Amino acid sequence: MKQISFYLKTAVDFDACLRAFREQCPEKPSAVLVSVFSGWPAAAVRILTARLRDALPTAIIVGSTTSGEIVSGAMSEHTTILNFMVFQETRIKVLPLDLTAMTPAEAAAVLREVCRPLNPLAGLELLMAVNDTRIYEFLDRLNEFPANLPVFGGVAGSTDNETPYVFVGDRVLREGIVVICFAGDALHIRVNASQGWRPLGPWFQITAMKGDNVIARLDHQPASRVYQKYLMISQEDIGGENLLFPLSLERDGCRMLRLPDHVTAEGALVMSADCRLGEQVRLAYGDPGEILDASYEVRMDIMTFEPQAILLFNCVSRRIFLQEDTNQELWPFQLIAPNAGFYVKGEVGRKEGGPVTMLNMTMVSVAFREGAREASRPPQMPAPPPPKQLTSTMKLVQYLANFVAVTSAELETANRQLAELATVDRLTGLYNRGEIEIILQKEFSDRRQEKTALSAVMLDLDNFKKINDTYGHAVGDQVLRWAGSVMKRNIRRSDAAGRWGGEEFLIVLPGTSLAGAVEIAERIRRDISAGFALPDGKRVTASLGVAEYARQGTYLDFYRALDETLYEAKHSGKDRVCTATGHGATDGGNPGKTG
Repeated sequence: MKQISFYLKTAVDFDACLRAFREQCPEKPSAVLVSVFSGWPAAAVRILTARLRDALPTAIIVGSTTSGEIVSGAMSEHTTILNFMVFQETRIKVLPLDLTAMTPAEAAAVLREVCRPLNPLAGLELLMAVNDTRIYEFLDRLNEFPANLPVFGGVAGSTDNETPYVFVGDRVLREGIVVICFAGDALHIRVNASQGWRPLGPWFQITAMKGDNVIARLDHQPASRVYQKYLMISQEDIGGENLLFPLSLERDGCRMLRLPDHVTAEGALVMSADCRLGEQVRLAYGDPGEILDASYEVRMDIMTFEPQAILLFNCVSRRIFLQEDTNQELWPFQLIAPNAGFYVKGEVGRKEGGPVTMLNMTMVSVAFREGAREASRPPQMPAPPPPKQLTSTMKLVQYLANFVAVTSAELETANRQLAELATVDRLTGLYNRGEIEIILQKEFSDRRQEKTALSAVMLDLDNFKKINDTYGHAVGDQVLRWAGSVMKRNIRRSDAAGRWGGEEFLIVLPGTSLAGAVEIAERIRRDISAGFALPDGKRVTASLGVAEYARQGTYLDFYRALDETLYEAKHSGKDRVCTATGHGATDGGNPGKTG
């Protein structure tokens, strides 16, 4: 295949571009796809596409309005890019989907039928002129296609307040999607996405939503308060592509960005892409160095792919953020292969078998190649990136971004340490009394609604006061640490162990029956007595009480059963395990003995 791109500043340039294309176009192509990415007025675009149809009657002509154009590793504005992709073996089918005449589900069903004979299907490109909740339903339906199918594209942008649209041939869609379907064994497509925004500040939970893309409340407060409190951005100024502080979230193992489009009178954030109730979000800020580094990392990946063509769908907010430095993230692609694209209001990308997702603040790059890589030469590897030559404004932003990144990391480390101090016993490394009690109460509450088992173990080190009095508190501390290490290595990740107080410990065993809990308790008892010798050679021992909750009685009854079994173990010879079942107990509360 071959990609040939031209930059048109005015319609006068068309004839020269067409002549140059004909001179460079390979003979007998299987398909010619002409993409028109234009910042011109609609009337001028109609004239241009009509001339293209007359000049190239067998070519497939599609296009989109833009918020800026990209060609040969550089950005332009109020221009038109003609991007010719000439294929030797690939077949192409283009489908316009008018969402004023069908639902997203119906549109997806039509697309499936069109794609059914296109075997093998190599990829789907989406040019979209709709950016509301219908998009999310349509994209979700695309997940019914094979998971390894590349899907990519963007939402039409616009300049001078014109209504965005997409088109195929002479068919214009202002509320719809043009789908370009690529088919054939020879075509290979690789999709990459790069961001460069760093998370900032505390986490917030989405506690109320209206539809797919309206965040009503964060942490039970009007969502816009996050911007007002932390950034001092007034409600009137929140939203639009000039707001360069998106929300960052984790979904399906990937970090995503979500940008507010505007704010309602009630303080809800109307987002430019979907969010979900219960998701955790943070504010994020742009880091120029991170953006340029991400572009270099993508370049490294693409070079090993050995592409013959590259399409770029770049968020307009990135261009607004980078300003005069915009081309610094674009130029590396020109070192790899011919490239073209445009700035969009929303990006679509699917990579590595993940879901089809609407993105924000992201650059999606799509590499194409017909046929295998050249076996005669090793994969190309790019040279290290040159030193960043940022403008003075971006240098200042970079310094501030570095400062924020370092101080944020230090604060997060300090917060983790404070959280650990609040929940962990510093001597043993187990949970402290408050935290293990919360865990036991929560597990007890959960088991009242579920049918899985819950058991717990209460452990007391025998004669511990005498150990302290005889050998000193330093040895006593060693004994406590040893006991804590024994408990840690004898329980699962889903279990929890904590220091109840002094030499007493509690182990919570969700999903464990009485018999399983006794087995764990016996193992802990043996390991404690066998593994630590006091200065005079005597062994440390422990007494343990075990109880199972049997879905009757109260939390207090359950705890009392634990306490009674431990008392029984201590007063019937020590160094042993005693058991009880029930809320209380299923056998009337009479503890049994073992060990």
